[in-house]
Amino acid sequence: MNESRSIQSHSSKPEVSVEKEEKQRSPQADIASSRKATNLTESRCYGFSAGAGVSATLVAYGAAVDLCATGSVLGLIVGKQKTIEIFVADHVSAGDLKLQVPRLVDSETIISVVAPKTPNPPDYRSQEGRALVSPSQAGGCRIVIVPVSNKKTRWSEADLNAFKRAVVGKSSQTIVIFQGLNSEEESYLTSYFNSVLRLCGCEPDEGYASAHMASALPGSFLAVTGHQPVIENIRMDADGRIERQCQPCVSPDKLTREIYRLRKQEKSLEEIGQELGFNKSTISRRLSALPFDLRGDRL
Repeated sequence: MNESRSIQSHSSKPEVSVEKEEKQRSPQADIASSRKATNLTESRCYGFSAGAGVSATLVAYGAAVDLCATGSVLGLIVGKQKTIEIFVADHVSAGDLKLQVPRLVDSETIISVVAPKTPNPPDYRSQEGRALVSPSQAGGCRIVIVPVSNKKTRWSEADLNAFKRAVVGKSSQTIVIFQGLNSEEESYLTSYFNSVLRLCGCEPDEGYASAHMASALPGSFLAVTGHQPVIENIRMDADGRIERQCQPCVSPDKLTREIYRLRKQEKSLEEIGQELGFNKSTISRRLSALPFDLRGDRL
């Protein structure tokens, strides 16, 4: 699809090609007009930064499941959706999702998996890469997985603005899952997305194969308004179906989560230590490492 849809034609001015317009527009002008480019009162755009060990494909799958069922994704209230497009980063992931998605679809739900139009993962920082994704339809919902970029050339604010202009349509919901961002690139996300979550790999709870924790970026709007981290545990059942368990998370460390769970049952430090095989001082140190509002009476 062509990016020229987003460019308005005026009878008093000759039509300018997308390529020429992008060359004429300075990065500073792009950044300054970023919030005008997409009306945030009509559209909502969420950014997820997936760290090492986190499968962006599984994150996208889980988001699609939750959008259809509850409208809440990793603790964010997005709104229940019935039509969802998932733009994957590579053909292997597209094949995996196409096996799982039909199990989610019912008579009222439409979920489509869109594979890259190129043999290699697209580079959405380039004009050619952005041309592969047009703005979503009004009232639609889209999940876009962004491949890991070349480490020698990182995302800039101008790149993010141009990418957002390309994928976000009016009155739409968009979730963008970035992979392999560094801390500086993550800091840019809060200027261009309504809400931003950082996803990091963590120890899964008993009986699960993998897990990731989603938390607000430090200093972001979500963080200062009290968004609570969540953990998503994942495993495959005997029939090859993906099973997920999403719940509030106090720590990426499995032992600390178990200590907290037992403490919430009003067990003493000695009782917890006996049950888990650790001494009282270890239990106390683990509880001390928790955020202040979660510690309670730990002595």
